[in-house]
Amino acid sequence: MKRWILILFAFFCLGATTVNRVERIKVGKAPHFADITADGRYLLVTNFASDEVSIIDLQTHERTGEFYAGYEPLGVAVSPTGDKIFVTNRSNGLVKALDGKSFEILDDIKVGGVPTSVTVAPNGLQAYVTNYGRGRIGKIDIIDTASHRILEEVEVGVRPLAAQVSQLGDRLYVVCAGSNDLYVIDLNTRKVIKQLPVGGGPDGLALSPDGLKLYVANSLTDDLSEIDLLDLEETRRLRVGSKPFSMTVSRDGRIFVVESGDNAVGIYSPDFVRLATVKVGKKPIDIKLSGDERFAYVTTEKSNRVFFFEVSP
Repeated sequence: MKRWILILFAFFCLGATTVNRVERIKVGKAPHFADITADGRYLLVTNFASDEVSIIDLQTHERTGEFYAGYEPLGVAVSPTGDKIFVTNRSNGLVKALDGKSFEILDDIKVGGVPTSVTVAPNGLQAYVTNYGRGRIGKIDIIDTASHRILEEVEVGVRPLAAQVSQLGDRLYVVCAGSNDLYVIDLNTRKVIKQLPVGGGPDGLALSPDGLKLYVANSLTDDLSEIDLLDLEETRRLRVGSKPFSMTVSRDGRIFVVESGDNAVGIYSPDFVRLATVKVGKKPIDIKLSGDERFAYVTTEKSNRVFFFEVSP
């Protein structure tokens, strides 16, 4: 009975989620990850197979140009102040530091291994790079964003792909797709304080608006793990579409899941009720919401497009 009450509540309160026409913007070859500039004006998209980063104007929804950010660019993150951009180069073990306004390369940061994603701390002082490392040992490279010096290398599980900083900036959550687990790193001591199993092939992470829950996208078991961040325990799992990958959560708690195997985005209520399914291009990878959360942007690796759609409140 309680379950049905929650479903009806979601239907009437959040069920008004509607999606207008899905549109697309042509970018480079094999677009992967994206980030929005600090002023909210542009979307930056790494094009893995054409060695460039596309710039999309979010007011006109037009591609305005590209810039070079190294060979096989993959992860991208803009500092909170917008003065720097960090881009991982997957094959040569580099992280490029670029000027946030001119897009000129400022430095090559040698991390080695196979750097994948990058995220910047809320205070902008450090960047965290997930790195496949060598063999079966993955690592997190902690980089000083001012000096571009590597402050620490923290060993984690096999094939770390996504990382999420806590709202307070004191913890880093890392999922390892090859060992099916979540690592929790204390950023004050730079030590792993918890390792817990999740579903198969965890690839994506997202925080709830209150910062008390963490959602993990498990691409091999087609589900999401919900993690209680106070007890650091998995509380439940939700069955979703095929091969969930990246995620984002809106301020009202709706969960946007890239369901790569279905070429779609699934939109769920905070109680895991599916509100909408949006079809996009082939093999979607990453999703970002605009600052006002009016639009969602999805990179699609095999369509060489960014798909976007307007979402009702």
